[in-house]
Order: sequence, then C-alpha cells, then structure tokens
Amino acid sequence: MSQQDQPMREVAQRTFAREFNDATYTFRESDDDRAPVYVLLPTGAKANRVFIAGTLTETNDVGSDDEYWQGRIVDPTGRIFAYAGQYQPEAARTLRETEPPAFVAVVGKPRTYETDDGNINVSLRPEHVTIVDEHTRNRWVTETAKRTLERITHFGEQTNEYARMAREQYGDSVEQYRQAVITAAESLESITDADSATDTPNSTNAGTDSPTTTSESVTSTSETGDTGTESLTEPEDRTDSLGEFDTD
Repeated sequence: MSQQDQPMREVAQRTFAREFNDATYTFRESDDDRAPVYVLLPTGAKANRVFIAGTLTETNDVGSDDEYWQGRIVDPTGRIFAYAGQYQPEAARTLRETEPPAFVAVVGKPRTYETDDGNINVSLRPEHVTIVDEHTRNRWVTETAKRTLERITHFGEQTNEYARMAREQYGDSVEQYRQAVITAAESLESITDADSATDTPNSTNAGTDSPTTTSESVTSTSETGDTGTESLTEPEDRTDSLGEFDTD
C-alpha cells in the first residue's frame, strides 16, 4: 500500500483526566467493521486518539503469561491508567524501564470496559510513551486548558453534532470540566507563587493525585479561553522529546 493510499490517523485530542474518565460512551460513524471506534468527550468532541501528559507515579506488570504493563499517570485533575503489552512493545518497554516518578507525554487510544458491578471504566492503550521535562508537561497543561475551554464555549451550539450527542449521553452541564480547568490553572499558579514547592519527579509530592506545576498562570482562560502561550510543538519539530504526537 502506498503512502497516499494509507488511511490518515485520527488527530489526538487533548483532554484532562477529569474528562477522560467520564468519557464512557463509544460509537462508530459507519457500519464498516473496520471503522474507528470513538469515545465521546463530555464537552462535545469525538476522540479515537488522545494526548495526555503528567507524572507517571506507578508501574506494574499485571500480566499473567505475558508482560502487560500498567502505568498510573497523574495530571492536576486526576489520574489515568494506561496499559501496554505485546502489541504496544515500545510503550510497554518504556513503562518497564522507567522508574517513577517521571514526567511523561502519552498518545494512545481510549478503551472502555464494564466492571463486574456494571460500571464503565475508561483506560488508555498507549501508542507512544515519551519521557519529557517539566516545562513540556506544563505547556501541555496550559494548552489542554485552552482546548477544553474552547469545547465548553461551543457546547451549547445547536449545530455542534458532538455537543448534541454529549448532551444526550451525559447531560447539559459541563461546569465540572470548567472547574477542572481552574484546578489545572491553580496548579500552575501555585508554583509560580511559591517556587520552592515545585513538584518535580525528585520531589516527595510527585506521586500525589494533584501535582503542582511550574508555568505561566492560565487562570485567565476561565474567562477568555486564550492562554497567550504557544501550543506544544508538532512532532517534526520535536521528535527528540515528543515522539509522533499528531495533535489538533
């Protein structure tokens, strides 16, 4: 198959853990068995792939016969569990070889599964797990806050197909995700105000569920949606540290 004939990969949506873990509804846009499966983000966007960043706080081999690595990744709003095995060898190797805590950026596919008690949980099957520095993680927080607010801004539009679907599946309120943006902004702001409390992988706070970060404050995004900062550089510019991050 030529490069022109190969299907384009889906853009990876930036999302905080708070919203990712609530994205329990999945759908296809055609009856083709090979059609991509999407999760519906509660703020009104489809996601076949997502882009997250945070602190890798724990890794475990949870496989029985073969290695199957679980990684616990924390951002300022919560935690996401990522799982990689023989079909994701690069991601599995990174989880196996990385000593937590460490800052990571991850692109992967969301997966939903039903628990024994009937609840739907969401996890991440990583395509790439890349060790990054604190500044890169902070830029991700800033840009993800901006993108989340953009989705919230358009959530009530009647012509927004995925927002309409989100209202039907999850309800009309997105205030909890606006609050998640504020929480993320405050995590950046707090360390700006108290640099000595920086949460780095060498800090005793790096394994908590609400790691603080160092970056310019994004508090103003709760009003304007404009962070005033550049977005994370695309992969062709930062292949050394970010890998193949096809993000919107």
